[in-house]
Amino acid sequence: MAYDIVTIGGLLVEIMRKEVDRPFDRAADLIGPYPSGDTPIVINAAAKLGGNCAMIGVVGPDDFGKCVLDRLQESGVSTEMIRVQPGATTGTAFVGYYSGGKRSFIYHWRHAAAGMLDEQDIQPEKLQGVKWVHVTGVTISSSESSARAVYKLIECLPEDAKLSFDPNIRPEVLSVEEIREICRPAIERADIVFPSVSEAAMLTGAPDDEAGCAEWVRQGKTVVLKRGELGCRIYQGDTVVDVPSYQVEEIDPTGAGDTFCGAFLVALLDGMSLEDCGRFANAAGALSVTKKGPMEGAPDREAVLALMRNGEGGNSFGH
Repeated sequence: MAYDIVTIGGLLVEIMRKEVDRPFDRAADLIGPYPSGDTPIVINAAAKLGGNCAMIGVVGPDDFGKCVLDRLQESGVSTEMIRVQPGATTGTAFVGYYSGGKRSFIYHWRHAAAGMLDEQDIQPEKLQGVKWVHVTGVTISSSESSARAVYKLIECLPEDAKLSFDPNIRPEVLSVEEIREICRPAIERADIVFPSVSEAAMLTGAPDDEAGCAEWVRQGKTVVLKRGELGCRIYQGDTVVDVPSYQVEEIDPTGAGDTFCGAFLVALLDGMSLEDCGRFANAAGALSVTKKGPMEGAPDREAVLALMRNGEGGNSFGH
């Protein structure tokens, strides 16, 4: 059976400080590992919400790799396109939290299995009939071989397959000009773009996100601007819709925006209106922050629909 959603990217485990305000230059307690990675969080959320999903990526033959694979399989994600690379170690992300909401990250990605994605990992025969493929700027920017893999995936897409793109990349990683260039093939092919605040302006060169999103809409794309605690703003044609967020108790914001993307794609596949897609995705993103660990709070469909029925609009989650 053809997949509803396929994604590609860095498969990681996350290890985090147990307490806030503990920098990584001194000893303090850590907890984890938790399965992680931006696109793995997307596909894990989509599968838990009922999508028929698959992941393309690379892990090492170690316990961290088993941790990620086990979680994806438990959630219903096909791992047939995940390569286990002999001699490599699975990617890791160390996360520290600080008062006021700031986070610090140390990644072992580019030179780990996660950065070893390459064109060999794209299997066109397994993409036949796929409805959506989701890619991110993080994957494209992580290594030259990962970029080649994403570009080949885009080239191999069946004509009727749709592409969603989440920039998820910051100018601290590369210059704005470099970011625009490496993301260009994905943006040109994308049917829907999921920018966070400031990314539409950065990638289009427009003076602000409003103008940047409008430029993409003129190119025939649907744009879903993730606005954190303000919810999301959806642009399609001449329509602009603001969808408020939901009030929850935030435990860990990591992965909320990725959960949002996975839920939005599932809602589109279900034939929901764009506004209801936004409400569904806002609810899933809100619920995802209620547990420590980027995938631990990923909700099932019943929990999302319950929050949509009972929740009041308000502050929910960050991206």
